[in-house]
Amino acid sequence: MPTDPVCGIEMDEDLATVYEYDDKRYYFCCEGCKSIFSRKPKKYLK
Repeated sequence: MPTDPVCGIEMDEDLATVYEYDDKRYYFCCEGCKSIFSRKPKKYLK
């Protein structure tokens, strides 16, 4: 299961909000986490 890079919640891929960055898909629990990530994605990438 994917993990939201902002809040760390694991979620079902089918229920997650998706955002593509640098040719990779990232999964989020909600639009709020997706919005936070989209403003500063490098902060959440390891």
